[in-house]
Amino acid sequence: MTNTTSSTITPTTGKQRLGVIDALRGFAILGILFANILSWSLYKFTPTAELNTFAFAEYDSTLHHLLNFFVDTKFYSIFSILFGVGFYLQYDRQRNNQEAFLKVYRRRLKFLILFGFIHMLFWSGDILMLYGMMAFVFILFRNQSPDRILKWAVFFMFAPLLVDAVMLYVAPGWMSPSKEIAGEAMKRYIDEDPSAVVAAFQSGNFITTFKQNVHNIMWRWFDFMPSYRPFKVLGLFLFGFYLQSKKFFTEGGRSWKVFFIFATLGTAAHLIGYQIGGSMAKFPKEASDLGFKAIMMFGQLTLALSYASLLSIIYHTSWGEKAMQPLTSVGKMSFTNYLSQTLIGIVIFYGIGFGLGGTLTLAPIFVIAVLIYIFQVTYSAIWLKKFKFGPLEWGWKCLTYSQRFPILNSEYDKIKAAKKAA
Repeated sequence: MTNTTSSTITPTTGKQRLGVIDALRGFAILGILFANILSWSLYKFTPTAELNTFAFAEYDSTLHHLLNFFVDTKFYSIFSILFGVGFYLQYDRQRNNQEAFLKVYRRRLKFLILFGFIHMLFWSGDILMLYGMMAFVFILFRNQSPDRILKWAVFFMFAPLLVDAVMLYVAPGWMSPSKEIAGEAMKRYIDEDPSAVVAAFQSGNFITTFKQNVHNIMWRWFDFMPSYRPFKVLGLFLFGFYLQSKKFFTEGGRSWKVFFIFATLGTAAHLIGYQIGGSMAKFPKEASDLGFKAIMMFGQLTLALSYASLLSIIYHTSWGEKAMQPLTSVGKMSFTNYLSQTLIGIVIFYGIGFGLGGTLTLAPIFVIAVLIYIFQVTYSAIWLKKFKFGPLEWGWKCLTYSQRFPILNSEYDKIKAAKKAA
């Protein structure tokens, strides 16, 4: 191992980036927006009886089924896989300089955890803090063979089913909220009526809003137990590392055969899962719940891979790269866009903002999601014409490498010109 210092480790830029990965990341950000906006809009917490009195309520059932089938968990899976891909791309350039690279990368993760913690204080649904924590475990597998990494990925994604089997015997349905709670809603807590959650976020009082968010944080982290999110995230990180080692996104996945296989498997698994019925976020009450979790985890992964395969095929056509430029721009600024979605959502829906939360059904909520994404596409494209990094990406890089990087494209052009002149 060389003694090269961390000052020689630099961020991935320019030709070192894979455009298809940025496009996939931008695509994942879109799906994550559609999933997360259900929380900011308070739709998850609004009692069903109340939702049925709102305009366009007749479309909710159809839209909700479409969301569950095509969006829910698939895009966070893609985003998690791409985290593993991103690490591989950085690590692969520094295999002979691991000590210096890991010193910098661990500092990067510490700041990610810090950003996630700050973000969580505003919205309980943050995923960055968990990503940073699990990544410290993930990087321990870096030098294993691709086949062993694949086996570990499968283990971490599916082994929690064994814990579920034990829980089914020891404490079936432990800590699952009852449907008899006053004001049945999509998301329920065992210690609070859904209407009270909505009222707190609608209050317009910052302290009340903050206290409710802290309450939700507590249950969010408890929910990581029955959903086994930390293990799944670790497994998806490893799976992304494996896929990139096999050049899935630039070669192996660029196949209509691969796409149709994954799409067929994912669709079939979902249809079977819906027939069984159950919940991915609760401890099992009966044996069928175990079957539901197993088949749906398989279906979510394969359907996510079908999306990645399809976008890889399209991106590598003669027109695909240009057509997917909007996704690529958002993907290059995924950190900024992910966090800004929360800010925009709070401003639009919470009582401390415009207060639309708890007043809309899915149709207008999804229209707002589309408008938010159009804004982010536009903003990202305009920003990247002048700047090399997104604003938060730039700040994260400067903190990670303990130095100030130029941010203007013109500054990088001057650096390139000077190098050519030398």
